[in-house]
Amino acid sequence: MNNENTMVWPLDTGNWDSSNGSFQLVRTHLGYAVSQQLPAADLAHFMRMRKASTDGSLFPPEFNYSPVDGSTLAGTASPAAESGWIPPFGARSVTMARSSEVLGLRKSQRTLALANPASYHADSAADASLPVPPPGEYQFISGQFGTSAEALLALDPAKGSLFVWLPESARWQAVEGSSNSLLAESRIARASWRCELLSGFHSTLLLGTEAGLARLVVDLPALRYQVSYCGNGVAIGAPVTFNQQVWLPLQQPDGSLHFAQTTADGQSGATIKVSNAPASLGSGSPPVAYGRMAVWLYGEGQLHLQQQADGSVSAQFVAWPAQVTPEFSFGSPYQDAAGSLWQLCFDHQAGNYLYVELGKRQPQRQPALSPRFCSGSINYRFASKLKKNPWEEPEHGDDGAASENVIPLLEVGDSGVVGLKLGNTQALASLLENPDRMRLLMIWDDDDTETAFHTGVVAQPWHMRLFTYQDKLWAYHPQLARIDGWTLAP
Repeated sequence: MNNENTMVWPLDTGNWDSSNGSFQLVRTHLGYAVSQQLPAADLAHFMRMRKASTDGSLFPPEFNYSPVDGSTLAGTASPAAESGWIPPFGARSVTMARSSEVLGLRKSQRTLALANPASYHADSAADASLPVPPPGEYQFISGQFGTSAEALLALDPAKGSLFVWLPESARWQAVEGSSNSLLAESRIARASWRCELLSGFHSTLLLGTEAGLARLVVDLPALRYQVSYCGNGVAIGAPVTFNQQVWLPLQQPDGSLHFAQTTADGQSGATIKVSNAPASLGSGSPPVAYGRMAVWLYGEGQLHLQQQADGSVSAQFVAWPAQVTPEFSFGSPYQDAAGSLWQLCFDHQAGNYLYVELGKRQPQRQPALSPRFCSGSINYRFASKLKKNPWEEPEHGDDGAASENVIPLLEVGDSGVVGLKLGNTQALASLLENPDRMRLLMIWDDDDTETAFHTGVVAQPWHMRLFTYQDKLWAYHPQLARIDGWTLAP
């Protein structure tokens, strides 16, 4: 009920003031004052305000009927069917993570498809576009952040800066912390970065930073965030959900390593020390977790978390086999039909590529004739999509497409891939070292057809990142001046 003296309505979405004859959100659910920098049209969009059919007056999303004349209000208070996007590859929320699914591969946990694939061709214009945020290298997150509607955030981890897209004003707006609650920067390399998210009305981002594991809560109506930290040390890898908790490797000033952990409700667990790790681990790759195992991959070896028979978790460092180094630039580890995970490596003694089984002190090894780009359960031999083990050569190899390579950016279903097709006549390692601008073709490769839907020219096109927002798939590259989007099937 409203207070007749102040005309303030305390609702689940915040405090709404109706003293001037219309409803205005004045204080958020977290208790912050609504920002004066947020235009009224964008606030109405974010809160899914309901509209009267008589005069167009707006009301809080909790109202089904007008308190003025009892008429039914247009719009819906419930969130749309969007599942949001957790970068970089569309993972599930922490509370929805399943031990039967591997985490950390280039696999969206939501099946995606183009709305009308037959209407696209190589030179098609995008269905929509957004301007890029201020200069930086961004990760994009969509979900609810103190809002009834889906909102889009742009995060630059290296700078600790955060922006929100204002859909009605068509511009990016900075989101600020307080003087004593700022998001720390992250030194995690772009290729190694990922995050976790707790979905809800106030979704919570879990990030690796130089101040530990950050729990970031964004309150968009106030254009503010609040952040707290778990663990003591600098994050040397990204967080991943394992054993119903979120884990992050941290390094102390003396070089020692330990894992910090936090539960879904924000409770910090005991740290676990890694006693045998070297002082420097080298460059890394995003962590992967599956079943009772989580692995962080580095140039010098692997950091393992393993759930024991009694339910406890142990941590250890496992070096790569002698004279073997990992090759992270070809994409994700490969998951075979039995669920085992394999990392592409190079054997300097034998002079050939090989795949090394992850999570084992004495891993199996499978020699390979050549490297392949891999997204998880799918790999590409030149431009041919394969679901068989990448160390196995086809009985009848089709090298007709040897002048082209496909780099899978994202698996979007059991057999669907969004990827880049590039003309190439050199070795794959040389292709990835090429600094020149090159022509790319974006393709949607499913069971039956390959749909080309966009053409572009950019240097290092494999740095492109995909995300979903407002029923579209968007493609962002740090060197481009816009973010293009294509309509997804419902």
